[in-house]
Amino acid sequence: MRLRGFAESSLFQNFVLGIVCLNAFVLGLLSLPYFFDNTFLKQVDEICLYFFIFEVCVKIIILRKEFFKENWNIFDLIIITLSALPLLGNISVLRLFRILKMFRLFSIFPQLRFVIAVISKSIPSVVCIGFLLLLVYYIYAVLGTQLFAEVIPDYFGDLGKSFFTLFQIMTGDSWSEGVARPTMAVYPYSWIYFVSFIVIVTFIVLNLVIGIIVDSINEIKQSNDKATSKG
Repeated sequence: MRLRGFAESSLFQNFVLGIVCLNAFVLGLLSLPYFFDNTFLKQVDEICLYFFIFEVCVKIIILRKEFFKENWNIFDLIIITLSALPLLGNISVLRLFRILKMFRLFSIFPQLRFVIAVISKSIPSVVCIGFLLLLVYYIYAVLGTQLFAEVIPDYFGDLGKSFFTLFQIMTGDSWSEGVARPTMAVYPYSWIYFVSFIVIVTFIVLNLVIGIIVDSINEIKQSNDKATSKG
């Protein structure tokens, strides 16, 4: 009971958070050419990894079967297991797994856990919006290829180029001077094509995605409030 109380105490949790942040900082330094082969930083990285292994083992001993009922515990276990693979050998590919330890920030920070919960809840609806967006892209790509392939073949010469041009228009990357105005010089009414695409994609479809995320935030907050009131 004392061990469980210590492991669940705010002091220990803050200490774990500090180790995770320290490890993230060390990994950032190790990615720089000047510190790439720094022995001290590599030792600190290994010490952090051993601490994470110890922490997970303590949790499993304390919680036992309850440990595997919490998704974030399973997430931590997977991350630590993959991060420990470089200990099996000094293989460059395996060393890449050490960066996975930074993902533990998602399981420690409540705010980040909330963001992940919102994203996961929004995925089904966002996928539907994604199909709608793909359909809009396809329709406008076909229209653009048929209408403007001869005028600006570099942008609308085929379906693939039209798709990329539409993506450029959506991001606002110099589409007016580079794409729209040269086309309008030949087809004055082509502005209808560009403006309608921007309105549909930017002001309708993307706002739908924002609305879905906001709804997910409200639903999760309500469920958390209910759980808190019951507790």
